[in-house]
Amino acid sequence: MFLVRVFGSSMLALLFCAGTGRDAMGSHPISVTETQVFVTRTAARVRIKLFAEDLFLFQDLEPDTKDVIPANELSRGLEKHKLFLLDKFTLRDAKGDAFEGIVTDVRPFEIPEEGIPVDDLMLYTATYELEYPFAEPPEFLTLQQDISDENFIFPSEMKLTLHQAGTEMTYTESLKPGAAETLRFDWSQQQLTDDSSDEDWKAWFEKQREATLGITSYSSVYSFIYIEPAEVRHEVLIPLASLRTIIPMEHKDPAFIEVGEQDGVRELIRDWLTGVNPATINGVAIEPEFTRIDFYGLDLKDFARQAEQRRVSLANGRVGVIMTYRTVDDSIREAGVTWDKFHASLRKVQSVVFSYPDRIQRFEFSRFNEPVDNVYRFTADEIVLPQPVAAVAADLPSLPKLVIPVATICAVVLALACAIFGQAQGRKFAAAFCVLGAVTWPFARVELPHPFAATPEVTGMDGIFEQLHTGAYRALDFGSENRIYESLNQSVDGPLLESLYLQLRESLQIREQGGAVARVRAVEYDDGQQADNLPESEWPGFRYRSRWTVSGTVEHWGHVHERQNQFAALFSVEPRDGHWKITDMQIEDQQSIATKTRLRKF
Repeated sequence: MFLVRVFGSSMLALLFCAGTGRDAMGSHPISVTETQVFVTRTAARVRIKLFAEDLFLFQDLEPDTKDVIPANELSRGLEKHKLFLLDKFTLRDAKGDAFEGIVTDVRPFEIPEEGIPVDDLMLYTATYELEYPFAEPPEFLTLQQDISDENFIFPSEMKLTLHQAGTEMTYTESLKPGAAETLRFDWSQQQLTDDSSDEDWKAWFEKQREATLGITSYSSVYSFIYIEPAEVRHEVLIPLASLRTIIPMEHKDPAFIEVGEQDGVRELIRDWLTGVNPATINGVAIEPEFTRIDFYGLDLKDFARQAEQRRVSLANGRVGVIMTYRTVDDSIREAGVTWDKFHASLRKVQSVVFSYPDRIQRFEFSRFNEPVDNVYRFTADEIVLPQPVAAVAADLPSLPKLVIPVATICAVVLALACAIFGQAQGRKFAAAFCVLGAVTWPFARVELPHPFAATPEVTGMDGIFEQLHTGAYRALDFGSENRIYESLNQSVDGPLLESLYLQLRESLQIREQGGAVARVRAVEYDDGQQADNLPESEWPGFRYRSRWTVSGTVEHWGHVHERQNQFAALFSVEPRDGHWKITDMQIEDQQSIATKTRLRKF
């Protein structure tokens, strides 16, 4: 009797009826249900077909001494199983909140007056019909089954078929206990049928992909590796349903992780990933910086945005982890990225690798690979490495000079004196000094700024300014702070050096993405002209007023955020140690003129 109560008729058949016809019945999973879900704009109608054995396993039905379940016990089990199914089969919305369901109908099996022997329970089936009303058409539904006992002794399998009303789309899946499956629904007027053209289907799938920014599966692990001139980022998006099988997350609500519990989970994730998945840059092992560990719900499709803090569902929530490896050199010439953290629920990690300048490829990390094969290796082409910023030589024109011989000056002074006082002898000395001045002209003379000649103009100011200005932006391509300042110093001088660096980074900062700094793709000059000159004492320095547009991109999770910002500023440009330098900048206007998010095509 104990064996019957614990293992059920199927296990008994498997143990004691080998080779008999009944053994075929004993080979199935202990609990098998067939579930059909029909989703409309207003409700999900669910039909669950199950074997009478489920009543025996989960409703504590008591067989008599002949191992027969009495009729009244079976009727009691059929009634109690209504609440059991409502509890064990769950539909959740995008936030993870469960829809409230009701049992609308039960089609029981015919119960013989004498009851049903335990070994014959698999010959009887019952069908339960449930309904889950919606306040509005759902964009997402998460389906979850947990048809098991408290100790998870009895395994179960749900064969699921889902159909969306008004479409030809049918989804099938096999759900294990505790597993969840999330589906997205399109309620637009455009519906496709089996006889739709290939072009129609292609356009429809592209529309779905754009709507979700490429994150189309809600139970898969996504991995993106970015190799940029100054850093390597490994971004991993993991379903919380998978993560909780790997690390022991603590949470009071069995269905949610509250905001106050998320820091504890972050710490567990850091511990899980620290000391593993090594990366090398230019032959040097680099420890990761966990720049982002964010929790996402289904309603957030753009994972590059900073997620707001709120509770997340364990059934359909996800956690995004960004591990950043920064170079201590000028730039990344070669890199190796490893993933060696696997689990029964994480056997493979499919990665998409984006490396500069614009290379895209796929790579698979697998627990079945040899360790050497779980390393993605990158080598940069020399021509795409950040190039040194060259100083701009100040080839200056000479100021006009007035050249006067010393003897001539003396003669003029003496002659004037004599003329004033009428001394004839003085006139003779004046004449002699004039002759002496002519003779000593190459040897004794004074050069003075010419009081009547115009100051020569500095030519090529547009080119000088643009070369300095673009050089300042190019300095940001380098990896180390010292190298950035060294490069920036080729274009900027004085107190402006540090403040300009900070202003450049701030202008490229995309705040809705957690302060990420965009990579400069282009600098275009819309307007530029010489402004009022500096005071004459500071010649040949000049003022230059410019309006320019900076295009930058930040990439995360397989999609690109493009930003275009326009600026207007007044600059001071002066020579320093034989080279032109920007010495002052006064921002006069700045505005965002374009924002766009697009998917990488691969």
